Amino acid sequence: MTVKRVFRRFAWLERMTVDSELKRLAVRFKGAWLRRLQKAYGDRLWSHGLNVPRATLELARGGGFWGRWVESGRLIQISEELILNHPWAAVLGILGHEVAHQLATDLGGGAPGETAHGRVFQSMAARLGLDAFYRRAAVEIMGDCPRPWPEPEAGGPVDEGARALEKVRKLLALSASPVAAEAQAAMNAAARLMARHNLDVLGRDLSEAGEVYERRIIELKVGRIQARLAAITVILNRHFFVETIFVPGYNALADVEEKNLELLGRPENTRLAEHVFHFLLERTESLWQEHRRNSRVGGGLVARNSFISGLLHGFDQKLTEAAAESAATLGLKEAGGFSALVLSRDQGLKDFVRRRHPRLKFVRAGGRYYCPDSEKAGRQAGRALNFTRPLEASAGAKASADDEPRLLR
Repeated sequence: MTVKRVFRRFAWLERMTVDSELKRLAVRFKGAWLRRLQKAYGDRLWSHGLNVPRATLELARGGGFWGRWVESGRLIQISEELILNHPWAAVLGILGHEVAHQLATDLGGGAPGETAHGRVFQSMAARLGLDAFYRRAAVEIMGDCPRPWPEPEAGGPVDEGARALEKVRKLLALSASPVAAEAQAAMNAAARLMARHNLDVLGRDLSEAGEVYERRIIELKVGRIQARLAAITVILNRHFFVETIFVPGYNALADVEEKNLELLGRPENTRLAEHVFHFLLERTESLWQEHRRNSRVGGGLVARNSFISGLLHGFDQKLTEAAAESAATLGLKEAGGFSALVLSRDQGLKDFVRRRHPRLKFVRAGGRYYCPDSEKAGRQAGRALNFTRPLEASAGAKASADDEPRLLR
């Protein structure tokens, strides 16, 4: 027996073990998944004010589809394989696709010969705020989560937003310079470039450009929203041209409720904001560990939270001051910063958010104990912080060899 054949046998054994475990989970949590789907289905109808007869939900195994609407039995089927192998956000996207089919049946009144994914279906999908990605007849769910931003084809046209992001990527690479002045100048130049790009886009008529916004899910996998996460989202809103919303999540393999973060905006903005989110999440922790090693301050939770809060506040102040300088350079007088200016004028983004979340609820966090010394040290660290992690050139997760499009009916 050759070495290659031995490896193939072990790979087959590993696949069989994984498949057996997934089947065991499907049997154990099938009832919980169905209840979770029914709740998500009811919430979607309620949030969009849809008074239609309820459909029956059912889990399906095999069949070569992610989801299916059976009009004769008023039945929505969702694939168990989808739940087992992909994030809950993808499951909700497929569920939304099938709800759009139901609405096309109940409310559409389409003309004779209307195709399954034709004008009536598309209008109902838009009414639900469904991503363009999930309005197709077949979708390919890649890696961790669907990425609506495709890689440009070789020799094909490059989107203007992608060009702007590529320039920002190069500038952020320069911001990793060990010379503080050079790093600061590169970061300020990147901020000015994105501000100018967004202001230019606002001045154009994009009514014929199709869907120009996307939502990007960051899987936090936490049970509650920590103060650090809330503070980072404030920075993203104020300086990176996106709307941020904490949305319910679900770990189907453990039957546990979670919280996730949703970024909404133009693709170039959501991608940059996602990079900033992960950068700040990593740097807040690593800088706290460095501060704890180099100072006599204790490592308690209050000291840690105070340092991180001060760090994010200091970084926020630094970005605000840089935005004020850039505003003078561009001849603008906007006290709220570029992001506030763009978001206040971007009616298209407001409509996009309203379609996706017609019944938003705002929650204010309460006060906490804090350590003044740690908070002061954190502010100093935040004002010295520059982007030291380059923005990857890749547009998103690549499809694996096993990923292939599945029908949506």
